[in-house]
Amino acid sequence: MEKVLKVSNLNKRMGNRQIIDNLSFETYAGEVFGFLGPNGAGKTTTIKMIMGLLSIDEGEIEICGHNVTRRFETAMENVGGIVENPETYTYLTGMQNLRQYKRMRKGVTEERLREVVRLVGLENRINEKVKRYSLGMKQRLGLAQAIMHHPKLLVMDEPTNGLDPAGIREMRDIFKRLAHEEGVAVFVSSHLLSEMELMCDRVGIIANGRLLGVKPVNELIMQAQGNQRVMRYTVNDLPAALKVVGDNRLEPFNVNERSFDVAVESDEQLGRLGIALASAGIWVLEVTRQGQHLEDVFIEITGGGDQIA
Repeated sequence: MEKVLKVSNLNKRMGNRQIIDNLSFETYAGEVFGFLGPNGAGKTTTIKMIMGLLSIDEGEIEICGHNVTRRFETAMENVGGIVENPETYTYLTGMQNLRQYKRMRKGVTEERLREVVRLVGLENRINEKVKRYSLGMKQRLGLAQAIMHHPKLLVMDEPTNGLDPAGIREMRDIFKRLAHEEGVAVFVSSHLLSEMELMCDRVGIIANGRLLGVKPVNELIMQAQGNQRVMRYTVNDLPAALKVVGDNRLEPFNVNERSFDVAVESDEQLGRLGIALASAGIWVLEVTRQGQHLEDVFIEITGGGDQIA
């Protein structure tokens, strides 16, 4: 795949504090790359350095092969994005705002403006003044501005702020379409881990300014699960079932009125438990496997300080 963004040995200090510590990763054309980390981990600081809004103490950032420090203007021609909240002229309409940004970009036509307005779902409100826009509508307008010039790298910091569930889903679909159909490298930071799981092809996890690892989402979840499977049992006699589970040297959790979860490590262990429950006269009404999600993995990795190599 074509390498669009390359971050190499990046460092940033503020006073005596090391904000970014030897950060290195790459993103590629055609993927949605999620940048995850707790508050204060260094996500926005990294994004500001990528966008040229903050100086680099040590290390290098390249966009489409152009060094951000030495060839800033050439590098930025390939970038669109929003850092924190989109900046707009609130006394102008949405379309007037886009036309202002259009003047700063080469080759953007009126047809392209209408295309991006349709893409972000602002057709019915684009001729209203931005001061009447909700935060979610301003996010959509900011996205339209960011992609009007066909950037190769789209950088979005918390892009779903202010959006309702339907709007979040639409934004997710837009990012996936830009990446998978138009070949854009989409770099997105968000605290909505359930959305990142649905949206991203790969994720990088940062904590205390250090990158703990980069993995495809599915591979990361499978690695965290290891050989262990979590099974949920729904039974007719919960107290008796819990005793059987304990007698089999297993520990139930997430216990509810008629169900419980238990972790098993092999088919043999799963089979033994099923036989033991049946032998005790317990009706197993349902057994389902519980999948681990990105949120669980994120908490496990950042909380325990473990690295994902």
